[in-house]
Amino acid sequence: MLRGITIPTLLFSVSTLVGQTPFSESFFMGDRKAILKACAGQARSIKPRDSKLLAECGRYFMAGGDSKSADEAFLIATTLEPKDGRVLRLMGLAQLKQGQRKEALATYDLVISRDPGNREVMGLIAVDLAESGLANEANRFAQVAATMDGGDWHRFVEFGRAFLVGGRRKEAAAWFSRACILKPGEEKVYLEVAKAFAEAGH
Repeated sequence: MLRGITIPTLLFSVSTLVGQTPFSESFFMGDRKAILKACAGQARSIKPRDSKLLAECGRYFMAGGDSKSADEAFLIATTLEPKDGRVLRLMGLAQLKQGQRKEALATYDLVISRDPGNREVMGLIAVDLAESGLANEANRFAQVAATMDGGDWHRFVEFGRAFLVGGRRKEAAAWFSRACILKPGEEKVYLEVAKAFAEAGH
């Protein structure tokens, strides 16, 4: 993916974009992509060996149109923490937000093999996919998370909310129903479901 780039080079040659950028009010009134790249570069320069931060920076570099810096940040992050599901999920989310669905699904699948016990990340991936309208893929991760902790009604409601956002009412209904059946005497369940419908607008 990154031929000719070595990890030491990446670790010690931090992006210089930010060094010349004054973070003034006028700057934040300017170009959105420039802001994304500058903020990501500044954050990365402060903690160049924080894998989760690097993965987040990669997402914002990508959103800012700087795929080279994104690839560099992702490479360092996965080199530092190759089995951290949080890092992989952030990489997958960045790809998903940029319309790279095939690549995102491949990255998300790495979580299953590298960090299979991380139910929190499995749940987050399910939400990412559901909000993007990828119902079958979302349900696959949602079922994995639910199997790990079948008593968490909050998670079921969150899955339902995400499916609503993604325009998948049938799948949303299944998860809302599951939450209500799990905790029929818990008023907060119904309030959270109502909130999901109110905020989704459909």
